[in-house]
Amino acid sequence: MSVRIGVDTGGTFTDVVLYDDETNEIHTTKTPSTPPDFDRGVLNGIDKILEQTDTDPGDVSFLSHGTTVGTNAVLEGEIPNLGLITNEGLRDVLEIGDQTRPDLYDLQTDKPPELIPRYLRREVPGRVDSHGEVVDELDEDAVRTVVDELAEEDIESIVVSTLFSYLNPDHEERIGGIIEAHEADLQYALSSRVHPEIREYERTITTVLNEAIKTTVEDYFGRLTEGIEQRGIDVPLNIIHSGGGIFTAEQATQRAVRTITSGPAAGAVATEKVSAQEGFENAIGMDMGGTSADVSLIRDGEIVRSTEGEINDLPIKTPMIDINTVGAGGGSIAWIDEGGILHVGPKSAGADPGPICYGQGGEQPTITDANLLLGRLNPANFLEGEMELIVEETRDRFAETIAEPLDQSVEEAALSVVEVANASIARRVHNVTVERGDDPSDFALIGFGGAGPLQTPAVARRMDMEDVIIPRSPGVFSARGILIADVRVDESHSYRERRIDPAIIDDQVGTLAAETHDRFIQQGFTDEEIRIDRAIDMRYAGQSYELTVPVEDDPITSETIAAATDRFHEMHARLYGHAMEGEDVEVVTLRVTGHVPTAPLTDVPETTAAEALRDVRDVYFADHGWLETDVYDRNSLATGRTVDGPAILEESGATAIVPPETEATVTEAGNVHITL
Repeated sequence: MSVRIGVDTGGTFTDVVLYDDETNEIHTTKTPSTPPDFDRGVLNGIDKILEQTDTDPGDVSFLSHGTTVGTNAVLEGEIPNLGLITNEGLRDVLEIGDQTRPDLYDLQTDKPPELIPRYLRREVPGRVDSHGEVVDELDEDAVRTVVDELAEEDIESIVVSTLFSYLNPDHEERIGGIIEAHEADLQYALSSRVHPEIREYERTITTVLNEAIKTTVEDYFGRLTEGIEQRGIDVPLNIIHSGGGIFTAEQATQRAVRTITSGPAAGAVATEKVSAQEGFENAIGMDMGGTSADVSLIRDGEIVRSTEGEINDLPIKTPMIDINTVGAGGGSIAWIDEGGILHVGPKSAGADPGPICYGQGGEQPTITDANLLLGRLNPANFLEGEMELIVEETRDRFAETIAEPLDQSVEEAALSVVEVANASIARRVHNVTVERGDDPSDFALIGFGGAGPLQTPAVARRMDMEDVIIPRSPGVFSARGILIADVRVDESHSYRERRIDPAIIDDQVGTLAAETHDRFIQQGFTDEEIRIDRAIDMRYAGQSYELTVPVEDDPITSETIAAATDRFHEMHARLYGHAMEGEDVEVVTLRVTGHVPTAPLTDVPETTAAEALRDVRDVYFADHGWLETDVYDRNSLATGRTVDGPAILEESGATAIVPPETEATVTEAGNVHITL
């Protein structure tokens, strides 16, 4: 017997999926997350699924995990003491930043958090120019002096970031050597290794974030690995990274910044698979959990990716799936400001104490409370009966804090809360489509997460979308994505010439590709399993932003560059509404991605023998009020079965809604297709 396990940790629940390689059966479960010690929740979930399926821990052949620990460390300011060594004149680069402001004319805007205080930032003489040539020799005596000073400040690590080190890392390497030789046995990180790309602020802040997160994730993975070994599970722990691939826990520690958006990336991977199953080349993933909603995009059958992101108002430069997040999850708190305006989120009730209806001491109304009061959730069958929701206390508290201040009935106020949350998510859908030249009506909306299937149809209607897909086991959909994510390695460095020379580009890309290929070979993969993709970042001369353009050919020739340039013009026109085909184009960064495919899941949808129609109850809908609504057991709906709205589809871990005057059909793949 051989089983694979995927575990996705959210702010409220930890989701677990077990796949049996011999029977092709999928088993799922949920367990409460356990902040701040999230590893306890992961291990509880593994114990639960093994007991539920009567599986011997020794039969586990693969274990992978999506985590928010790195993200939480930054958001909650859990940053260790770090030092910074840089060039003379660049001590304040972390505070100056790149002059980007959330609001250009707001003189009172808050600055991003100061990750390294000024007294721990040091300058040393030495300079490399924009061609990678040394113009001022590194003063090694000055380096030793500042390392001595920093060693006395009780710091955990030193970040080294100097100008143009991506072109010539010699000065950074020498500084690193001096730190390594110091008697204090200090850790250090070089920006030329972590992020060897153009722009000193982004390179510096990415290296600082990586080093800041490293300690937290290293401790977390250590505890988790120990717990896994104690249970007799003898396989390495894999982690899904922000690019939607998996790497080892050791690699995740060294590239800690890539664990940011780990869980949401898994949802995007699963969305890509389901959109292909259902024949939609264009789809939007809407992952709504307990604390937030994450929106991802599938265009022309491919996940839309980015090379930059943001966390806590700080830029991150690393390959990642393009995910837009809004603080609107099932546990997001509804509140009214001093002006009487209703808001939802971004604060969340989380797993502890949770929504009011959980009966665990929560006193602030949430989206989950609103859905309960609207009749959409069954208080006696939440999480397949593992948790009974309290209704009357929820109603009383909701009336006091939301309905009465808004001068609405409890049902009207609950609907208002849901609609405010839906509007927030719809804005994120607008961001990834309309603002990038796409029409949302050309996309299907795939809703998942514990709260997603309840909100997806309303969000789709706001955006004039006609097709909604609710996948199988939507409540643990991201954990399923963790099981099917490929092993993926992304490498890049800035192009080291001013003019475009196909031979030089081919040589530099070839070096990156060879290094990536060797890394896979060292992990035991074969040549036949490894696929290498190439891309280049291009821009018009003088622009301050780039677009990543895939490059198909190997070797790269002048014809390859001409085709990439044409593609760049097309991409620029779609995103920005114009192209400047007569202008010079520059190559900025070279990129290589290596893939090794993971064995697919070949489970087939199963239907229980039970009667599908489970109950009839009143549910409150906009423009209709209370309507008598059929309640179905989702797992008893056979392939091809059509259900007319209004209807509720209940299953373990999630509840879906089929609005009035719509219909839902169970597809051959077992997903539910709602036609609006």
